[in-house]
Amino acid sequence: MNLLSIDTSTDHLSLAIRHHGKCVLFHQQVGQKHAELLLPTLQTLLAELAIGLHQLDAITFSQGPGSFTGIRIGCAIAQGLAFANHLPIIAIPTLDTIAIQATGKKSLVCMDARMGQVYSACYDAQGVRLDGIRVCNPEEIILQDGHWNAIGDGFLHYESALLPRLSPLLDSIDATLRPHANALITLADSGRYPALPAHQTEILYVRNKIALTTHEQKASRK
Repeated sequence: MNLLSIDTSTDHLSLAIRHHGKCVLFHQQVGQKHAELLLPTLQTLLAELAIGLHQLDAITFSQGPGSFTGIRIGCAIAQGLAFANHLPIIAIPTLDTIAIQATGKKSLVCMDARMGQVYSACYDAQGVRLDGIRVCNPEEIILQDGHWNAIGDGFLHYESALLPRLSPLLDSIDATLRPHANALITLADSGRYPALPAHQTEILYVRNKIALTTHEQKASRK
């Protein structure tokens, strides 16, 4: 399948295009410049392959959770491009794109959710999610017995809250893995996610609150 993949869920912009077996990729930290850089970068990748978007079969993107602004930008641009080029969209949860990069053992994915919390989910050895994605305090995460990979930047930001309790069950820890456009293509190929019309595309927020109140900020500093 010929695909464009888009991830804007973190401070990185990750884009990939695969066309008849040839792949081009852009994956860089851009801060909050997703809206500014996404379309020009996409045009550069298309030019490198000498194709137009209408020659693709679908667009896949990270639907969240993640940066509220980032996932809204990614969704809006994916929908606009899909409408204009009569393409379906494959929306994939962000944590799934992290898990698929570390298969071979069961994985616990923890992604920084800001506000002292993490987005988390557990996966089997093939990267298939075992439960729902949730947002919680790191202290609330519990693992069943077994051998697990620990992956995601939650283990960097909340190391002291996670590792003392969980380390006896962890075989490996990789806090560097983050959402990636190539992982989106891998998951789109799996057939586990439906290709839907653009107007049916949904964002997966998990948490609707985007910031602490002034009172909550003061309380967290005590």
